[in-house]
Amino acid sequence: MRQDLQARQRTGVELEALEAADWRAVHDVPLPGLGLLDHLLIGPPGVFAIRSVPGRRQRVQAGDLLLTVGRAEPSPDPRWIRRAAARAARALSAPVVPVLAVADASRVEVAPSLRDVRVLQPPTAAADLAAAPVTLKLPDVEALFTTARTRTTWHLHPPTPTP
Repeated sequence: MRQDLQARQRTGVELEALEAADWRAVHDVPLPGLGLLDHLLIGPPGVFAIRSVPGRRQRVQAGDLLLTVGRAEPSPDPRWIRRAAARAARALSAPVVPVLAVADASRVEVAPSLRDVRVLQPPTAAADLAAAPVTLKLPDVEALFTTARTRTTWHLHPPTPTP
């Protein structure tokens, strides 16, 4: 639990550093039925739903469906962040890119099949996102940020039932 909090804080600090470059971050976004989204980052390259993962100074393997840290049991983080990004996209009426931010890993291996989820590793995570092509103008960034900060935005879009 402590490592999870440290990973979220480390990622959050790095994201906050982007605010000078017209980025906006919302932390601990409540997603009914899914829990809390660690970070929602909005900037000129778009909107990013970010889940922080503690690497625990071990090898991290990110696959299409599961993420494994060291020898621990695989977790469904890639699937979870896809669902969270889809929920955020519905709430904001804008495309949202799912991102896993791995903190303190000795090595990160990403399966070639994992194309729809970005995997970032601090301390270069912010630079990787900032280097993405611009898709939003500053007024759009501010409008999305205002919507994202409003707590009722997230409660008006309940989970979609799965068959």
